[in-house]
Amino acid sequence: MDPRLSETETAFRDLVRREASSIGVAADDIDQGVTTAASAIGRLATANILGICAPETHGGGGGGPVELALASEEVGAVSASVGVVAIGHMVSSFLLDILGSPTQRQKWLPGAVEGSTLLALVLDCGDSLLKSPSCAVGGKMETDSLYLDGRARAVTGSTLADFLIVPVEVGDTLLLAVVDADRDGVTVGIEAGQLGLNGAGQAPVEFSGVQVPSGSTLSTGNVVETMNMADDLFRIGHAGLCVGIGRAALKASIARVSGVNDELCREQSVQWMLADMATETEAARLLTWYAASRTSPGEMREAAPMARLLAADAAVRGSRSAVQIFGPAGNERGSGIERLYRDAKAMEIYHGAVEVQRLAVAGELLPRLAKDINPWQ
Repeated sequence: MDPRLSETETAFRDLVRREASSIGVAADDIDQGVTTAASAIGRLATANILGICAPETHGGGGGGPVELALASEEVGAVSASVGVVAIGHMVSSFLLDILGSPTQRQKWLPGAVEGSTLLALVLDCGDSLLKSPSCAVGGKMETDSLYLDGRARAVTGSTLADFLIVPVEVGDTLLLAVVDADRDGVTVGIEAGQLGLNGAGQAPVEFSGVQVPSGSTLSTGNVVETMNMADDLFRIGHAGLCVGIGRAALKASIARVSGVNDELCREQSVQWMLADMATETEAARLLTWYAASRTSPGEMREAAPMARLLAADAAVRGSRSAVQIFGPAGNERGSGIERLYRDAKAMEIYHGAVEVQRLAVAGELLPRLAKDINPWQ
C-alpha cells in the first residue's frame, strides 16, 4: 500500500489496475482502427469504474478528484485513447449530478454509471493553440423548447456517445443541454486518423436547428462556476493519464535495458534517461495528487493546470526517451512504444494545449488577466 493513499483509495487503484490490464491487450488495435474504445469502456463500466465520481444514490462510487486521478493513471498506462473517452464520460456525469434536477439525475445518471449510455461533452478549441475548450454552440428559446445551432471541430467520444452534453449560449446565459446523439439535426462526423489518441471517437459535431425540450436543459445551479470546476476535473484527469503514459514508458524501458545486455545497462546516457523519466513521472504524479486533494475550488484552480502542464511535458520527454532506448524497434508500428510517444505528444495539444495551461497558471499569478483567459467568465 502506498502510504500517501488511504486503504480505500489503494483498493480502488488496484481494482482499476486489474481491469486495465485486460484493456491493454487491445490498445494497439484501438490505435490502428481495428476496433474502438467502446468495448474497453464497457469493461470499465462493469467494474463500476466509470461511475466512481457519481453519487452513491444513483449507483456510483461517491468518489472525487483523487479517484479520478487514480483511475486516469491506470487506464492511461495501457491506452490513452480509452482514458480520454472515460474522463469525458466521468466529467459529464459530474455535470449531470451538479446541475441536473432530481428527475434529470434519475433519468440519466444510472445509465451513465452502469455504462449502458455513454456521454460526451461538446467543447471546442477551434484551430487555436492558445484557446481553452469552450462553448461552440448557440441557442434560442422558442415557447418551451431550446433550438441549437453550431459546430464543434473535434469532440472526443462523439462517434461512440449515446448522449451529448452541450454547453449552450442563449444570449448572455450559459445552459447545458442533454441531446440524444441520434436526434434530428445532429450530425456526427467521421473520426479521422491523427497523430495520437486514435480510436477515441474524436469527430466534428454539427447542430442545425436541433430542438431540445425544456426538460433536457441543466440549469439548477451556477453553470459558470460548475464549468470552471469541470475544467479542473478535466485537467486532473488528463494529468493522471499523462502520468500513466510516463509510467508505461519507464516500465518498458527498464525491462528493455535489463533484458538486452550489460553494455546497454551500463551506458551512462541510458541510466540518465531512466533517472530523468522516473523523477519527472513521480513529480508529475505527486503534483496531480496534490491538485486532486485540494478541498477549495480556488486551490484546485491554482494547482490543476500546473499538474496538467508538468504531466504532459514529462510524458513527452519520457516516451521520447523510451523510443530512443528501444532504438529501431521503438520506431516500429505495433511496438507499443511509438504509440506512447504519439499519444503523449497528442496530449500536449489535446483539450487545452500546454500553452493554455501556462496561461491558466499565469492567470492565477496575475489576477487581472484571469478574465481574458477563462472561457467561462
